[in-house]
Amino acid sequence: MKETREKSSYAPGDHVFLQGEVVPAFFKVTSGRFAKVFSKKSVKELGVRRMLNEADLIGIVTHQELFGEIEALMGQPQGFSVFALDPSSIEPVPADNRDALQHVIASDPRVGVRACVSFARYMKQFFSYFAGIAREEVELEAFIRATARDYMAGVNELAGIVCPALNDPDLTAAKDHKAYEIAREILRQADLTRNANASVACGVVSYVGKDVKMQAFKAGSLLCKEGTIGDKLFIITEGTAEVITSGGSPNIRIDTPGSIVGEIAVFLNLDAEVPDMRRTADVVCATDLTAIVVHLSQVEEFFLKQPDIMTRMLMAMVNRSENTQKLCDNSERLLKDLLYKKLGILLEGLNAMAKRLADRHDKISLTRPAAFFAQRARAAYNRFKESLDILARKSAIKT
Repeated sequence: MKETREKSSYAPGDHVFLQGEVVPAFFKVTSGRFAKVFSKKSVKELGVRRMLNEADLIGIVTHQELFGEIEALMGQPQGFSVFALDPSSIEPVPADNRDALQHVIASDPRVGVRACVSFARYMKQFFSYFAGIAREEVELEAFIRATARDYMAGVNELAGIVCPALNDPDLTAAKDHKAYEIAREILRQADLTRNANASVACGVVSYVGKDVKMQAFKAGSLLCKEGTIGDKLFIITEGTAEVITSGGSPNIRIDTPGSIVGEIAVFLNLDAEVPDMRRTADVVCATDLTAIVVHLSQVEEFFLKQPDIMTRMLMAMVNRSENTQKLCDNSERLLKDLLYKKLGILLEGLNAMAKRLADRHDKISLTRPAAFFAQRARAAYNRFKESLDILARKSAIKT
């Protein structure tokens, strides 16, 4: 660790870590206040001295609160810088050593609870973004197919108007443009079936000892009811549950021992003055099932007595976040390919034809295809921009 991270005491203006650094620990504030700040400019551009004054304030961290836990536990560069505002002190919590982390949580399980709350908050934001990306991927494919059909329809109409002048320069330009081949290829392809619910359904806690009290549920029992307050979490030890999905998607089966259900709502409600995080779907027992049930009012007490499960719960949330992030990265790549390798080229072709035909004065009958190409170019441009806006929402996710 760098010298600044080995310190426990900080003077006003001292930094604990800087944006972009990979830090193998996160921190609990033991006294004073620290500012979390973010800048679009790098530390190299601004310099450490200007970072505190010119960066945007994300939040102020005070006594017993944590900072840096999301990125540290996921082994990622920190998304912000942290500076002391007062004479302050911190206690480092190792994130790169499971045994050392478990030792800290065993001595102070509230560290684990607070880290789980942070991950619940992060996961709620990230899953919402990922769901939007997955939906957009499916919807954009449909829009691109429709746009490809429109391009070919415009070319066919143009051919009918200029026939028999098959060497018409505008018709030749329409067929020579890369958009023509892209449109033909898109229409040749079979419709792709994608799963818009392709996310990691739940975290999984590794082995749970049999000395922990468990509850039995009959097949058909309801574990979670959509729209109700999330007031308990479940660690399934035996049996299968199903998340009932909407929109015709297949239900999600949860059959791995140690699977966690309902933890995001519970940890978010634990952090709220008035619990208001509601279930987003029904979860039913597909078979007879046994589970550890932790009520909202008993979360801290339960994990005070079971620090080992607390550590496993935290690492399960970390793993779920990492795995979903990989799925999200793949969806982002696919979405960008659709935008730049397909829709962008179709947009260029539509726009080029609209401009060419608008300049033709020898045939009044070309007014209609010119307007058609222009209208479809505007629609493609607007859709391109909407997709970029959805991708840009990732920057709003806070840790």
